[in-house]
Amino acid sequence: MKTKISGSLILIIVLATLAVGWATYPVIGNARLAFGLPVALVVLYGLWALLPAVDPIAKGFPGFRYVYDFFWILLTAVLAYAYALELGVKLGWQVNILHAVIPVVAALIVIVGTLLPKIRRNWFFGIRTPWTLSSDEVWHETHRFGRPIFIAAGVIILGGLFVPRDWSIGFIFAPTIIASLIAVVYSYIVFQKSKRNSN
Repeated sequence: MKTKISGSLILIIVLATLAVGWATYPVIGNARLAFGLPVALVVLYGLWALLPAVDPIAKGFPGFRYVYDFFWILLTAVLAYAYALELGVKLGWQVNILHAVIPVVAALIVIVGTLLPKIRRNWFFGIRTPWTLSSDEVWHETHRFGRPIFIAAGVIILGGLFVPRDWSIGFIFAPTIIASLIAVVYSYIVFQKSKRNSN
C-alpha cells in the first residue's frame, strides 16, 4: 500500500471522528467526550507522518514502510471504533462496550504479532530495547520470537468475553504487557548470547 493512500485513509478516519464529534456535541454536551479522541487522533496523524522522517537508523522506513502504514491504519480505525461505541452509549445505545471492544483489540494484537518479523531495526516502531536497537541480529531474533508470543496474547485477550466485567479490563491489557515483558527479557538474552559468541 502506497504511503499517500495510507495517509489518505488515516486522514479520512480522523476527519470522520472530528465530524462526528462536531455533530454530537450539541446533544451530549460534553466537549471532552466529543472532541478528546478526535484531537488525539490529529496528534497521532502528525506522529505517523513525522516518525519515519526523523528516524536516525532507518529514515523513511525502507523495506517496511507498508507495515508501519498498515499498523497505523488499523490503530486509528480501532480507536475510532471505540470512540463511536462510547458516543453511542452516551446517546442511548444498548451495547456492552467491553464485549464489543475485546474481539477488535484481540485481532489487532494478533495482527501486530504477525507483522513483527517484517519490521526492520528502527527507533520508533517495533520491540525497541537497548539490545534490539544495538544489533540487527538481536532485533531480528527478538521480533521472530515475538510473533507467536503476541499472537498468543491476542487469543488470550478473547478470554475477557467469558469472565466477570471487573476481570475483562485485565484481559485487555495484561496479556499484551506480559508478552512485551517476555520479549524484552528475550532480547537481553539474545544480546548476551551474541556478545559471548563475538568474543
